[in-house]
Amino acid sequence: MAKTRDKLDRLDQSIRKQWIHLESESTLTTREKLDRLVRSRLPDPAGLDPGPVMPSVFPREIPPFVEREYFYADTTRLGRFTIGDLRKLRPVELEILAGDAGWRGIDAGGMLFFDTETTGLAGGTGTVAFMLGFGFLVDGGFQVHIFVLSDLNRENEFLDRVDAFLCERSPSAGVTYNGKCFDYPLMETRYILQRRRFPLLSLPHLDFLYPARTLWRHTYPSRRLGYLGDMLLGLSREEDVDGSEIPRLYFDFLRTGELAVLDAVMEHNALDLLGLAMLVNLGARCLEDMSHTRDEGEILGTARLLENAGELDKAAERLETIRVAAERPDVQALALRRLSRIRKKKKLYDEALALWEEMRQMGDPQAVRELSIHYEHRERDFQRALSLVRDALKSSDLSSPQQLDLERRLQRLTRKLARLDSGDGP
Repeated sequence: MAKTRDKLDRLDQSIRKQWIHLESESTLTTREKLDRLVRSRLPDPAGLDPGPVMPSVFPREIPPFVEREYFYADTTRLGRFTIGDLRKLRPVELEILAGDAGWRGIDAGGMLFFDTETTGLAGGTGTVAFMLGFGFLVDGGFQVHIFVLSDLNRENEFLDRVDAFLCERSPSAGVTYNGKCFDYPLMETRYILQRRRFPLLSLPHLDFLYPARTLWRHTYPSRRLGYLGDMLLGLSREEDVDGSEIPRLYFDFLRTGELAVLDAVMEHNALDLLGLAMLVNLGARCLEDMSHTRDEGEILGTARLLENAGELDKAAERLETIRVAAERPDVQALALRRLSRIRKKKKLYDEALALWEEMRQMGDPQAVRELSIHYEHRERDFQRALSLVRDALKSSDLSSPQQLDLERRLQRLTRKLARLDSGDGP
């Protein structure tokens, strides 16, 4: 026991001496001193001299943040439009895309496109947004301004600079891709930890992920930003950095101080913002004029957005186009269903009836349900309604909910007819 106590006393004296020596290093922070102390006490399993201990972060002359800018000229063409066409964006289409009346009166010049790169995807207080990218229109083109946090201990100074930039830009609205669920909540957390408020929270926000899903659901198998940028804009990302590698590259940067380590990550962020801006432009132009669409799936997507915005006549016009000229039966069936819904909502029952009959011929169970309701409640033709339900129940393509709904409808109609036959009325 005494030998163990003597060893501990000697170890304590050794640590004290080393700490006194480290205290004299005025260029090191307390965290760096502790890091050197811990590293010096770790045994070397190979019995080799580990050599000089490197600081955990690079020297203090590196500022708490670094900045970089990218510029893309108005004349650059990406897909169907040039970057300069962004200036023609109209508030009416932006309002439809956002589903928010707060976008009325906002023009392209007031839009700020925002994206983050983080130390992980889990969210919460342990995830740091180490790279913030902002895209916006300037004279002659589209500019991306990127901020990189170079010292995790000085995040407050980093956010000071970001706030100053946002105050200078004074944007009218923010645009993100999945920002509603990820970027904005993450930034709100980082700001709260520094006892401040994320400035963009007070502005109208368009998370383009949601309209993109609607616009291209029936055209492309994926709605990832990079994939859509490649397919729709020709923004090839073959040499793009793998997203899973980004946190590791950032920690390499923290260890070495070499900003070049993050070159590919910054270019990745800049292209994401440029692609987002041009996809928003494309979506808005497809809403503005159907001639800009290239696929019946896109036409269906724009019709759904117009319908959601209450523009029923414009939506019906596009759905009618699909009904007449569609080459894909799946898209045509979906268009007929939505068109019949609009006709019913506008109480144009004769037109809706023709659509339901067309849908029934295509084997759509929803059409039988609508026809049964129509003949039962509007025509008061219970026998025809019953006959339609019986025929539909012979189908083997019904889902369990559809089967159950039709069986209940059959039972109710049978009881109604029985009461009529007995003279008790319906």
